[in-house]
Amino acid sequence: MATLAAPGVASLRKTHPLAEPRIIEEENVDCYRLLLADEADIALVLPGPGAPPATDSRFEQTPLTTDRQDLLVAATHLLARRKGIELAEAADQPWIVKKHNNDTYPLVTAACAAGFMPRIVHGAKEWYAVSALVAEALGVCPMPRIVPLPEHAVKRIPLRGKSIPTRQLLTAVRRGSSGHPLVSAGLAALRDIASTGEALPVPVSPGTPRRP
Repeated sequence: MATLAAPGVASLRKTHPLAEPRIIEEENVDCYRLLLADEADIALVLPGPGAPPATDSRFEQTPLTTDRQDLLVAATHLLARRKGIELAEAADQPWIVKKHNNDTYPLVTAACAAGFMPRIVHGAKEWYAVSALVAEALGVCPMPRIVPLPEHAVKRIPLRGKSIPTRQLLTAVRRGSSGHPLVSAGLAALRDIASTGEALPVPVSPGTPRRP
């Protein structure tokens, strides 16, 4: 298995003790490439530029969960006192976002829908790095609620109003493979995790230690 969240892998091992799942972290488009190359069996993906359409006959793509976004600010930021905020209230703030070729970059377009183009001052690829920059009061950032917060001096503020950015996470498998016992078990494990509303841990490449 590839691109599986860790709790799903644990559940799969319980169901199939002889299975040895392998977890790979790749960008969205590369996950589909791995499926076609038979190097992955399940992909956890985000629809976006470069991804195949829902009608692509090579894949079975199924909605898994809708992930709302929060605004991440430094613990010392004036907005940190708020219980909720509309995205437009961050229009005058410097923004930190992930790189333009990352799957989550389209979240910036939510700011445009809220009536402003954000002033992007820093870009980082990993959420750990983004959180570290925010903790140093170098900017604010929309952050998926599904992503667990590192132990940084930051505050997550729920977004409210009409322009709340969301992400739709999908599972993708090769067409016709969902009935395989291991693939079926992996998909069921991911659905179980998503149904609890708990965060799906970010997958890590084999041999890559998790950051604290």
